[in-house]
Amino acid sequence: MKTGKTLLNKIFYALTFLVLIPALLWFWAKKTEDFINLPVIDSIGSGWFLIILGGLLMLWAMYSLKKFGKGLPMNAFPPKNFVTKGPYHFLRHPIYIGFGLFLTGYFIVTQSPSGLWFVTPITLLAMVALVLGYESIDLKERFPDESFRVLLDLPENREAPASTKDRLVALFWAALSLGASNYIIALLVGSSTPLFGKPWVLGSISENIQFLLLPTLLLLTMPFLLKRKDILRNWSYSGLIALAVSTFLALLYPKIGAQFFPIEQMPVYTVPIFMLLLSVKSAFQQDQRLGFLVGLITAGLLAIEVSFSRSAILHVFTSIFLFLIGGYYFQIWIFLKNTAEKIANSWQEWIFGKVRVINHGFYVGFGSFFGIALAGYLVGDAYSWAILMFAFVVIIFSALWAQIIEGSEKLKRPFGYYGALVGIIFASTVVWALGFDVWVIIGVISVVMPWVQGIGRFRCLVNGCCHGSKVPDPNIGIRYFHERSRVCGISHLKGELIHPTPLYSIIWLFWAGFILLSLWRNGFSPSFIFGSYLILNGIGRFVEEAYRGEVQTPILKGLRLYQWTAILSVLIGISMTMIPISVELNPSSFGWQTILSAISGGLFTAFAMGIDFPFSNARFSRLV
Repeated sequence: MKTGKTLLNKIFYALTFLVLIPALLWFWAKKTEDFINLPVIDSIGSGWFLIILGGLLMLWAMYSLKKFGKGLPMNAFPPKNFVTKGPYHFLRHPIYIGFGLFLTGYFIVTQSPSGLWFVTPITLLAMVALVLGYESIDLKERFPDESFRVLLDLPENREAPASTKDRLVALFWAALSLGASNYIIALLVGSSTPLFGKPWVLGSISENIQFLLLPTLLLLTMPFLLKRKDILRNWSYSGLIALAVSTFLALLYPKIGAQFFPIEQMPVYTVPIFMLLLSVKSAFQQDQRLGFLVGLITAGLLAIEVSFSRSAILHVFTSIFLFLIGGYYFQIWIFLKNTAEKIANSWQEWIFGKVRVINHGFYVGFGSFFGIALAGYLVGDAYSWAILMFAFVVIIFSALWAQIIEGSEKLKRPFGYYGALVGIIFASTVVWALGFDVWVIIGVISVVMPWVQGIGRFRCLVNGCCHGSKVPDPNIGIRYFHERSRVCGISHLKGELIHPTPLYSIIWLFWAGFILLSLWRNGFSPSFIFGSYLILNGIGRFVEEAYRGEVQTPILKGLRLYQWTAILSVLIGISMTMIPISVELNPSSFGWQTILSAISGGLFTAFAMGIDFPFSNARFSRLV
């Protein structure tokens, strides 16, 4: 009986991932086709090439898991052996890479802008989330002594001579990422008028675009000038991070971020200034003389770059910004981590008679004020009180949800995010009864919610809720020492290094907010924005939950409860993006009503989450 049940489960699992999910992605692309007004890639041949390449890679990887791993490519029924042969010798996740290539090729062949520029990127993000939020953790637990390095991994982070293979791999990823970034920006943005500024014309240089080959040659030469593995690795990582942020900025806000392309549209030759600056930094890390040499060459190349930019001043300033992010990503992380640890141990409270005021309430109070004010700025005073009422109902339901899931003698008044999502249904009913357009409220709330949540996560740091599990690396973990923190009082992890999961959430939500704001400014429907919010939040939450360590969170079928709710959030978000909602938004002025409602919302939230009654034992009385 057990064998038969296992066989049925395997068949169901296979049908889900081989039939149901691809069918859902196809249907999703079809239903959102009218919402995505972007150019397609007019190359059917390249589409078929990617379909065949991706399909063969998937089949090869599945065959390798069966032959060498003695199992199936199923997370629920994983292979018994760790596989390093076949495509797993070259790539870490060939099935997912193959599916990404297949999906891209299919939507190129079918000329689907929604499939190519919306469904495929979300699918890629979801696959990355599955790897980070489950598979990589599971592999390390099942095969703790196995090596996870593959042929196309970047060089190791150690002071050792770089090999030819290290240099070629670094060059491969640099060329691939820069080429893909330039191509996507050139195709989707095209000729974008700069917010301000103009090219810096330099006579004969500006008349001969072939001069742009010189920065390209420097970039291609850099991996062979860097001799140490750790420096080469840092050069590669810095470039990948800076390119990712650059592409993000260029696509969402092209008037600022897409001004480094030459007016003549030659993206193949384009090497942004920040890539040259990163090369100078890496050269100085290795040798001062090499640094001065590359620096002098770069100084000359900068004149070439800015003379072909659409806006020289924007190219320079955005490149400095991107250079700082890419070149000092580790220092930025350490600063954020250390700041998070300070905040995590900053608990303060003041008792006035039977009332206690806790400092972490100030964070959520400000977050609520900021969110209502920003939402009011986007839609005007006419919606200010509806937004406030919406916020009231959502907070109340977040408290009710957490009582059901986490409420106990030690947790008299917890709050739960997914209760807030349930509260949206009831809040919408209230707002509708008051005569407001519910979809306008839902849309604008979705835009501001990531930043409201991000600010609210500072409360999580102080309170110790949503805290992480143990981690041995001091460059990752933070420590809690304050007795009031849940980390010390409930999970008993005082002084232990744990994942700063609220910080992970803050970083993800910070970037997600810009995506949703861009959708709003580009006229996407409220239902599409709400669905996108649910999808992005669900993807981030799935990963974050995998590293959380709260003892009270139930685990079901190998996943935490909130990982399952994150999956449900993504599925609901997908359905929401397919609903064709049309609203007529006539924004009113931003005035005192919005300010007053924002202040009211901030005070209410600060009271709900930062003020309690420590001498009472009634439900909802105490926060700690």
